[in-house]
Amino acid sequence: MQGNNKALQSFLIESEENLAQLEQDIVALEREPEDHERIDSAFRAVHTIKGTCGFFGFCHLEALGHAIEDVLGAMRDGKLHMTRDRATILLEGVDFCRALLTLINNDGNDGEHTPEELIQRLREQLEHAEEAPAEAEPEPVASATAEPDAPAPATDQTETGADQGDSPPEKPADASASEQSPRESTVRVDVVLLDKLMNVVGELVLTRNQLLQHTTNQNDAQLVNLSQRLNLVTSELQEGLMQTRMQPIRNAWSTYPRLLLELEKKTGKRVNPILKGGDTELDRSLLEAIRDPLIHLVRNAVDHGLESPQARQAAGKPEAGTLTLSAYHESGNVIVEVSDDGAGLDSDKILRRAIEAGLLRPEQAEQLSERQRINFIFEPGFSTASQVSDLSGRGVGLDVVRTNIEKIGGSIDIKSKRGVGTTIKLKIPLTLAIVPALIVRCMHQRFAIPQVNLMEVVYLEADKQEAEIQTVHDALVYRLRGRLLPLIDMRTILEMGERETQKDQFILVLSADQQEFGLLVDDVRDTEEIVVKPLGKLLKDTPCFAGATIMGDGRVALILDVKSLADYAGVTRQERRLRHADTLPNTAEDNTIRVAENYLLIKPNSGEGRSAIALSKVSRLEEISADRIEYSGGREVVQYRGGILPLIRLNPATDNEEDNEVIKIVVQPTEHGEVGIVVNDILDIVADQNTQISQNASQDGLLGAGIVLGRVTDFIDCDTLVRKALNTNPSAQSEDGNER
Repeated sequence: MQGNNKALQSFLIESEENLAQLEQDIVALEREPEDHERIDSAFRAVHTIKGTCGFFGFCHLEALGHAIEDVLGAMRDGKLHMTRDRATILLEGVDFCRALLTLINNDGNDGEHTPEELIQRLREQLEHAEEAPAEAEPEPVASATAEPDAPAPATDQTETGADQGDSPPEKPADASASEQSPRESTVRVDVVLLDKLMNVVGELVLTRNQLLQHTTNQNDAQLVNLSQRLNLVTSELQEGLMQTRMQPIRNAWSTYPRLLLELEKKTGKRVNPILKGGDTELDRSLLEAIRDPLIHLVRNAVDHGLESPQARQAAGKPEAGTLTLSAYHESGNVIVEVSDDGAGLDSDKILRRAIEAGLLRPEQAEQLSERQRINFIFEPGFSTASQVSDLSGRGVGLDVVRTNIEKIGGSIDIKSKRGVGTTIKLKIPLTLAIVPALIVRCMHQRFAIPQVNLMEVVYLEADKQEAEIQTVHDALVYRLRGRLLPLIDMRTILEMGERETQKDQFILVLSADQQEFGLLVDDVRDTEEIVVKPLGKLLKDTPCFAGATIMGDGRVALILDVKSLADYAGVTRQERRLRHADTLPNTAEDNTIRVAENYLLIKPNSGEGRSAIALSKVSRLEEISADRIEYSGGREVVQYRGGILPLIRLNPATDNEEDNEVIKIVVQPTEHGEVGIVVNDILDIVADQNTQISQNASQDGLLGAGIVLGRVTDFIDCDTLVRKALNTNPSAQSEDGNER
C-alpha cells in the first residue's frame, strides 16, 4: 500500500508538471500556430498523462486526455490549425484535468462522471479537420501506443512510443542501462524535509562560528587546522543545501502567458510578452512570496500601462504592446523588472487623485519632484482607474505589492516616461535563512545589520564630532560630502544611555524606504554570515528588530530591522508627513488658513523677528565665508559645488556683514537650479505645527504670520521669494563704486 501511495504521488506531481507544459505550449501555439515543436511537446505531455491514467484506472481523466490528444494529433498531422477559440477550449480541458487531479489527491479517485460536455466540444473541433495528405499518415508506432489501456509504470512513465513528429527519436529499448534519462537523474524531496535540513545546517554554521572564535587565541596547530577544515566543509555543505532550495524564476513566470491571454480577451488589447533571465535563481520561499506581487504588476501593466490597439496606432506604435519581464543578479540580490512600452504614468493625474484623496494639499504639490508624484501610486487605496472592474479600480494592488516586497527585505522602485512606458524594479534578497551581516557594537551590546541595507561606513574621529554633527532641536544631522544626512544615535534610540562624544565612532550609512540615513554606533566588528532566528515572546513586538542570531562566542545578537528602525526614529517620515498632512479646511475668514508642516525656524536678520521656512523646501544648510561673495549680472553669488549659487537676502536693507566673517545659507532647489537664502541664524526645527496663519502680509514673499512656540512668526513663501528675486536684476555696487 505504501508503494502504491508513493507511485500515486509521483503520478500527481508528474501530471501537474505535464499540465503546466501543456498549458504553456497551447498559449504559445495560439500566437504561432505553425510551431511544430510546440505541437509535438503538447502532444507528448497529454499522451503521458493519458497513458498513466490507464495504469491507475482513472477512466474519466483518461477520456478527457484522449479527447485533448485527438485535437493536438490533428494539429500535428496538419489537419487542424490552432485558433484562439480552440486554444480556449483546450485550456478549459487543462483546467478540468487539474480539477480531476485535485480530486484524485483528496479522494483517491477521479469522480463519478466523465466531463462529456467538454469532451463533446473537443470532438466537434475535429469536424473542421482538413483532409490529410497521403504522406502525413500517422506512424504505426503512434497508433499502437495511443491505446488508452496500455499499461505503464507509474513512477517511471516515459514518452517512448508517443508520436514524435519532427522531434528527436526515442532511445531504443536495449539502450545501455547506465544512460539515465533526465527524470531518472533527479529525485523529489519534500520541502518540509529541506526546511528541517536548513535548520540543522544553520545550527552547524553557528557551531562553526563558535569554534572559529574559540581557536583564534589557541596555540594548538592541529586544532586550528581541524577547525579550518570544518569551516571549509560547512561552507560547502551550506552552499550545496542552499542550491537545493534555489529555483529558477521561470517557475513563477510559467502561468503568465496564460494570464496575458486572458487579459487580452478582457481588455481587447494585444500583448507581446518577452521573458528574460528565466534561469535566475532565488530561494524557494522568496519565489513563492513574489508570485502574487508579480501577478499584480502584470495585470496593472496590461490594464493601465498598455494602450488600446487604436490608441497605439494613433501614437505610431505597433498594435501589440510589449510586456517585458526580466531577472538578473546584482550585488548579491535578485533584480526583477516589469516593463511595458505603454503610455507611461500621468503624474498630473496622479497628483490630482492624491489631492482628492486627501494625501496632500494643493499648495504642497508644486514642491514635489516627478518621482515623489509617481510614488503616490503605492499609497493604500490609491487608484487612477475611472471605472471599477475585475481588473482594476478597487484601490488594492500596488500598495499590497510594496508591503509584501518589504516584508521579505526587498524594495521597489518605479520609473516612467510619458508616451514611452513604465518600468517597475523589484530588489529581492537571495535568501532569508542565512544572510551576510555587519556586526556592530553599541556600549556592551552587539547587533547585526543586514548588508543589503548598508551603503557605506564612515569613520568619525572624536575631535571632529562637534564640527561635523549638528543638532537642530534634538535632531542630529551629519554633513556627508556636502549634503545633510539624517542621523540616528543608537544609544539614544534604544535608550541605552547618552551619546558618546569623547571617543571615535562610526556612522553606518543605511538605506530604507528609498531614503538614506546614518546610524551612529560605537564600534564596527566584522562581517559574518548569520543564521536568522525568530524573536522570543518578549521582543517579538519590538519595532526595531527583525530577529536574533547566536555569535561565535555563544552570545546572542539582535538583528536590526533597518526600515522599522528608521520609521521608529522618524527619519523616513518627513515625506510621508508631507503626503498625509492634515488637510484642515479654511476658517470662515478668507484671510486665514491652517497648515500642518515641518518648518525650519530662522532669524531673517539681526533683529528680534523670527521666520519659518517649510523644511520640505530645504536641501542643505551651509556656512560660508563672507569674502566668498561675488557678483554676476548685478546679483550676489558664490561659487558652490562646482557651480554658481545665486544668493537671496530676506531683508537686504538691514543686513550688515562688515563684522561677520561667516554667513549662513539655506540652500533650496528650484526649477532653475539651487539658490541660497541668506539668514542671520538658524534657530530650530519645528515638527508638525498645526498653525493658523493670518494672510495679511504686506510684504511680497510672505504667506502671512502665525504663532509658533508662543512667538509671532512670519511664514516665508519661498516660491514667490525666489521667483521675484530671479526675475529682477538689482544693481550692485562694487567697492570702488562702479556698477558690476
